[in-house]
Amino acid sequence: MKFPKKVITLTDLWVFSSEKSSDFYLSSWQKGESPVPMLIVRLVLAGISSGIFAWSLYSGASWYWLVFLTNWGILFVFLMTISGLSVSIMSARKKLSDASSGDLPWYVSSYWLIYNVITTVAIMITGLYWILLYNPDASEEDVNFWLDLSTHGFNSCIVFIELMVSRTPLRFVHIYQPLTVGLWYLVFSVIYYFAGGTDEIGNPYIYSVLNWQEPDQCMTLAAVSLGGVFAVFTSLWLLTIFRDKVSVALIRTTSLDLPFTPPDRLSDVV
Repeated sequence: MKFPKKVITLTDLWVFSSEKSSDFYLSSWQKGESPVPMLIVRLVLAGISSGIFAWSLYSGASWYWLVFLTNWGILFVFLMTISGLSVSIMSARKKLSDASSGDLPWYVSSYWLIYNVITTVAIMITGLYWILLYNPDASEEDVNFWLDLSTHGFNSCIVFIELMVSRTPLRFVHIYQPLTVGLWYLVFSVIYYFAGGTDEIGNPYIYSVLNWQEPDQCMTLAAVSLGGVFAVFTSLWLLTIFRDKVSVALIRTTSLDLPFTPPDRLSDVV
């Protein structure tokens, strides 16, 4: 028995094509081809992410907002939910066809790229914050605690819900996309430090654990973080495979409604 070999092309490395356009607007847990269930879910997620994004901007209204990885994550989550909602709206207006070429509209490709990045980055931001930066002495009644919980907890909940409810594919060849964003922020933090950048109170770093006055500590953190990106992406990739197999077995399988056939007169076989 011969097995076909999957050849990875340059097209596979990017987000311009997919075998099923319907994967980007249907839920894994629905029967039929209606885009409405996923549209409703994405409308709720977009509303929550928009509220968190606006709250964060209002609370930290200064140019320093732009230098924090947390806020990059909030921005990416906001863009993912808005672009995902746009895909669902466009699909509700005009059903996307599964073209033989597999070419995707630009707005679907944009959503897919942001999705590939933020599903991993949001979870990494949550983990790094609660492990390295969270101060347990802060009062839970403090408004900053609830903002921290929203930006470092609910952000991961939003992307996890999107991953589990949707049919959006996660290809292992796309692992370089969240890794690129991680490396991009690392390089940015170095440039920011050597350019004399500070945090809001004048410290010569963005985060105390990413202080380039201690390069060994920073490089260790960078290596662990990039390894964490690889581990998180791999876990989400396996979870996506599990999601699809379970949903196909339990939800998406359909039976053919065949017309009744009378018995054969000679053999009495139906």
